[in-house]
Amino acid sequence: MQYKLIEEIVYLSEANGWDFAKLEWEFTSAYYSEEEQRCLCGHYPIRNICVIKNKKNFTITEVGNCCINKFLGIEDGNKIFTSIKRIKENARSSISAEVLEYLYSKNAISDSEYKFYKSIHRRTRMSTKQWEFKEKINRKFLNFTSYERNSHFNKINLILKWAEEKPSFNTDYVLSLKQACNRNGKLTDNQLSALNNIITKFKIKEY
Repeated sequence: MQYKLIEEIVYLSEANGWDFAKLEWEFTSAYYSEEEQRCLCGHYPIRNICVIKNKKNFTITEVGNCCINKFLGIEDGNKIFTSIKRIKENARSSISAEVLEYLYSKNAISDSEYKFYKSIHRRTRMSTKQWEFKEKINRKFLNFTSYERNSHFNKINLILKWAEEKPSFNTDYVLSLKQACNRNGKLTDNQLSALNNIITKFKIKEY
């Protein structure tokens, strides 16, 4: 499995050797999949998945968190998955300070949500409204790190990549869906249906 991962990463990189190829990659996001997935190394099943991007050719791929730790030395996903587990077990728990910064940097939460969460991060006594607001932000975190959101984003990015070679195609609507998905953690059924209709109508396939 180790050799398969190395082979796949080198194939997707600019460098021809592993030592330099692995340095081309950086962490972009992480998500937890309720459905069992397969790692780039071939290992099955996995649920904790990291999305990484090549800094030279901008290729994006997904790797299981264990592999990305062990072979690429990228540990950004660890605290995200720890926070996911904690919130799933107790909706009133807190995400880590690092994960809060991650969410804010990704525009997954608003300025007011970020400031509120930071101010009550270690509190155990709050009003009912404060607890409700905290739980709402925690739900946004779980939505943001879900397989569903990631699959929606993959479709959005597929269309946007295709549109790069189709100057006549207006991407405004697709970009608005991207903002909505980022803001809400996923698309509505109607939005997803509209996205699928675009893919079907223009026969857009993965590159």
